[in-house]
Amino acid sequence: MSEQSDFNDEVLKDKLEALLDEDNEIKKWYEGLLIKSLILFPIILFIVGLFILNRPENLIDLLFVFLYPLALIFIGLILLFIMRSKLN
Repeated sequence: MSEQSDFNDEVLKDKLEALLDEDNEIKKWYEGLLIKSLILFPIILFIVGLFILNRPENLIDLLFVFLYPLALIFIGLILLFIMRSKLN
């Protein structure tokens, strides 16, 4: 019976070492901030500039202000997923 518990402890130690290893494949939350900022910064800059320089006057202009940046975000995300899939 003690042999079985030694085996379970040994397997558990291997699992803990794999989880605590610094070369683990799991990324921390802040490792992808550069890519995220490269996608979001121009869109935020566009929205702020549009509201300061050219304020929307009717409903169609207001919808364009919100739909255009969302379309840019989706295009950027699609390109990001394509680039990441080609790296793997």
